[in-house]
Amino acid sequence: MLADEQKHIRELALRRILKCRANDATLNTVRVFKVPKLNFDAINYYDMIDWHATEITEPPLTKDITTEALEQMIMDIPNNIEFLKLPYHTQAVERMIKLVTEASLSVCGEKARDGFIRTKLAPQNDIPKFETKKHFII
Repeated sequence: MLADEQKHIRELALRRILKCRANDATLNTVRVFKVPKLNFDAINYYDMIDWHATEITEPPLTKDITTEALEQMIMDIPNNIEFLKLPYHTQAVERMIKLVTEASLSVCGEKARDGFIRTKLAPQNDIPKFETKKHFII
C-alpha cells in the first residue's frame, strides 16, 4: 500500500503503520505471522483483508523510519517512498528460492516443508569455512 499510485492509499498505509507503533503489545515480542482470511469479493486489493478483525503489525522495512518522519510523510505525502534497498538478485537468494520451490513441489504441509529445507541446509553447516588461503591446510 505504501507504493500505491494513489496518494490516499499511501496515506492510509502510513496511518496504519503509526497505529501499529502505538500498540504496545507488539513492540518487544516476536511476531507470529498468521495468514488473514481474504475477502475475494473485494473490489480493491486493500479491501481484501478485514483490518479491524486482524492484528496488524508493522512491516519490517519501516522499522528504521522514525515516527516523526512517518508523521511528516502523512502531512506531505511523497510521490515515492524510499525504502531500504536490498540486493535481491544475489546467488544466495536465487539458491533459496530454488530450495523453497523444490520443497513446495516435494512435500505437503508447512512442517514437512520446513523439515525438508532444514535437512537440505544441514550438510552445508558441516563444511568448513576459511577466511583466507593460509587457513586452508590439507
